[in-house]
Amino acid sequence: MLVGLGLLILVFAVLEAMAPQPTDRVPSYSRFHRKPYGDQLVYERLKDIFPEVRSVSDPLYSTARERYEHQVEAEPVNHVFINTRFVPDVISTERLLDLAAWGDHVFIAADDIQGPLADSLHVEMDVKPFDGTDTVSDIRFIGDPRIAAGVFHYADGFPGAYFTRYDSSRTRSLAVDGSSHPVLLECTWGKGRIVLCSAPMALTNYHLLKANNAIFIAGALSVLPPRSVIWDEAYKVGRMEAQTPIRYILSQTPLRWAWFLSLTLVVLYILVHARRQQRAIPIVAPPRNATRDLMHTVGRLYWHKGDHTDLAHKMITHFKEDVRQRTYMGSFAYTDATIQHLSAKTGLTKEETTQRLNAIAQRENAKRISENDLLKLSNELHEFRHLIR
Repeated sequence: MLVGLGLLILVFAVLEAMAPQPTDRVPSYSRFHRKPYGDQLVYERLKDIFPEVRSVSDPLYSTARERYEHQVEAEPVNHVFINTRFVPDVISTERLLDLAAWGDHVFIAADDIQGPLADSLHVEMDVKPFDGTDTVSDIRFIGDPRIAAGVFHYADGFPGAYFTRYDSSRTRSLAVDGSSHPVLLECTWGKGRIVLCSAPMALTNYHLLKANNAIFIAGALSVLPPRSVIWDEAYKVGRMEAQTPIRYILSQTPLRWAWFLSLTLVVLYILVHARRQQRAIPIVAPPRNATRDLMHTVGRLYWHKGDHTDLAHKMITHFKEDVRQRTYMGSFAYTDATIQHLSAKTGLTKEETTQRLNAIAQRENAKRISENDLLKLSNELHEFRHLIR
């Protein structure tokens, strides 16, 4: 049965792996992704425009630390951010604006730019209302001189974000959409420039290969000077996670099904095997105290025989040995040292201890002991034992 179930799992995994996979159209803008809205091809083609391109996965404030500490020695560079949303915190915004003030150029493409950075640049954005159909979005360059001629067409779920407000005293529009809304802005900031683009989906693998849209990508990035480019991966959609074998298995549907079915099979095997190996645990009766039974038997024998004197002597002998061991005495004798020692151990006065030991000594030396004396002796010995601390 287990072999058949394992073969069935293997067949399902093979069939699922051979089935055509749907195209992943979720935007990631990551240089590690070859899917339509990834940026692996765009990242590779940046080397055609800029002398050096490198990628970083650290937060912006960490990336800016070296230049922040060595403002004079560090050479100006270009920073490229292509994300779905770009909402840096206060510290990251301050570092980014400091870099631009020192001479760096910054290129930011996102459908949504908010937070302290948008407030500092006096920028606001909006998105065209969705009417339920895939409408074509057009982008064209404007200005004199114009970066590139022609109209670039985008469809297939293009968000259509645009800028509704910006600081015209330091910002100029470089491109607009079909409704003449600004989609590409250049803002001066200190010695550097900050370029804002509201169409990050236009800067992806799919549109790099479609029609002449590669001209728009090259034109938008040509606003940056020919310097080294730092490509940011820290602010992409999702987390930068370690690529482990288990993570890869869970990311693939056929392997994920095979993984969970295999775990289920292992659990079932463990449960069935454990149930078959389980045995009833017998109830073991506690061992009987044979010494106690023997003492009861001997006691009944003496009682029925009527030899109370001999029984009393044996009880006194056992009592003296027990007291000697419990009180750590070398020997038990009716002396002042024994009385003083037992008085300290029992808490009785010296006179009370003397009376009790004398009563025991009288019965030990008696020639004949009655039944009542034997019972009284037993009670006295039992009480004396309980007084020992």
